Amino acid sequence: MIDDNAPANGFSANCVLIRVSGPDDTPCVGLPIAFSADNGAAVLASDAVTNHYGVAQVDVVSAHVGCCTVTVADSEGVSRSTIVTFTERRSGLTVALR
Repeated sequence: MIDDNAPANGFSANCVLIRVSGPDDTPCVGLPIAFSADNGAAVLASDAVTNHYGVAQVDVVSAHVGCCTVTVADSEGVSRSTIVTFTERRSGLTVALR
């Protein structure tokens, strides 16, 4: 995971990254990866392909405060999950009463 604790505003994103490598730690290039999320979160691009470093990444957004599980799976059915957190919305405004 690259970014976590994004505001739960429906457009700020947590970035999830996966690196896929073979038994000798050689990057797996061009491997299709499927991403999914639960608890009302949305994966902005549910499918990705690993780059020349064996890396694929997606952004996940939610309008709900709390945790969600992001699951990644390759074309051979190997899957892993991680948890990302969305925090209370925070306004960039400061309100002062006088």
